[in-house]
Amino acid sequence: MFTEDAFQKVKIVATVGPASASAGIIAKMAKAGVDVFRLNLSHKSRQEMLENIADIRRAEKKVGRPLAIMGDLAGPKIRIGDIDGEYTLKIGQQLSIVREKRMGNAASFSLNHPHILNNLQKGSFVYLGDGLVKLEIADISKKSATAKVVVGGILKSRMGFSAQGLAIRSFSLSAKDKADIATLCRAGADALAVSFVQSSGDILAVRKLLPAKNPPMLIAKIETMAGVDNAEKIVDVADGLMVARGDLGFAVPLASVPHIQKHLIRLCRRHAKPVITATQMLESMIYNHMPTRAEISDVANAILDGTDAVMLSGETAAGKYPVQAVETMASVIAGATPHVRYKTFPVEGSVSDAVSQAVVTLADGLDAKLIVAFTESGATARRISRHRPNQPIVVSSRSMRTIRRMNFSWGVFPVLDSEIQSLDEALAKARGIATRLRTAPLKKGDVYIVSAGVPFGKSGTTNLALVQQA
Repeated sequence: MFTEDAFQKVKIVATVGPASASAGIIAKMAKAGVDVFRLNLSHKSRQEMLENIADIRRAEKKVGRPLAIMGDLAGPKIRIGDIDGEYTLKIGQQLSIVREKRMGNAASFSLNHPHILNNLQKGSFVYLGDGLVKLEIADISKKSATAKVVVGGILKSRMGFSAQGLAIRSFSLSAKDKADIATLCRAGADALAVSFVQSSGDILAVRKLLPAKNPPMLIAKIETMAGVDNAEKIVDVADGLMVARGDLGFAVPLASVPHIQKHLIRLCRRHAKPVITATQMLESMIYNHMPTRAEISDVANAILDGTDAVMLSGETAAGKYPVQAVETMASVIAGATPHVRYKTFPVEGSVSDAVSQAVVTLADGLDAKLIVAFTESGATARRISRHRPNQPIVVSSRSMRTIRRMNFSWGVFPVLDSEIQSLDEALAKARGIATRLRTAPLKKGDVYIVSAGVPFGKSGTTNLALVQQA
């Protein structure tokens, strides 16, 4: 699987929803540049999930390149309880947030995590839903908190409940989360995004539920202050991070979000793990065919920060222009990627680190046109990728699972190939890749670098960096 439209260094993650759930739209989005399709499981039944997966796999065959699937678990989000209808909250109106579970109304409601009231104090601001309703805590007692409506709006069942400093006492997976994990694993999903991760233990709890053979990647969503504080330990046990700026923007001061984004991207690059920058990147394209200039700058700055992937949420899930949103994202990537800075990282004692550093140093010093990496697990490819070299990184593997997961990593263009038995065979395959490249065709005498491991077919054995000429 290797086609010209695969050449996009920063990857696009797009959410499948009502606006894009048809096989035709999924195929068009893939052709426009989507690398990873996200299934938001907060809003999907098992049947819808399986239908989406089948359509994505059909689109994969149609576009002739690998497409990854990421299920985004609903997770332990803080929500208000059931409301006996819908009510319009008006500025100045007061209502109670009660500890006791009960049916809510315009005067009071409960929470699915009642201990959260312990984190609130007089003067705290609370946001409902996507932040359109804003409350101010006026008083707190043992049984409830009294809140005043600062910004009015609709109150309805199970809206999100956000405020700075909130922390769920213990991470727990619902029965739906566990069922979704099992379904996604059986269906061959490539990754699971784990919501509201606050510690490394939260990721380890999910990992226990995964199959021993070919488990999906675990992407930890950082959307709480605890997640930010513990990010170093979280990235040690996760396979990547998502900068989930939506809920994060309620959990920390808004002015801190850009700095946290930069910190998390740097952290993932240091650990050679992919990072996805998410939420409201082209938000206005939910309704408009053209984004704002500020949104274009936001996407470009995430790319300049070094993010592996950028994500579309409502833009493709519920927007009027899902395909155009992908096309717009691809055009911003094309404009910003040439300005991403190459960076070296210290070698920390492992052979694969040393070889990866050698590969990018040789490629830079010899003005190589291409890097070809043979891999079993993809780990070495990610170590090369974190340097953000100028050259395309073509990754060859016999494993479709590995190939699809490479779609999360910057600058990596995956090729599915047969098992390699010898170095001579690897060099012959690398030459074939180098000479048939359509986007960056190599002329006779052009230099390219080959990375491989001997013995072949064994994960974690990368020990060769070879200079070759077309």
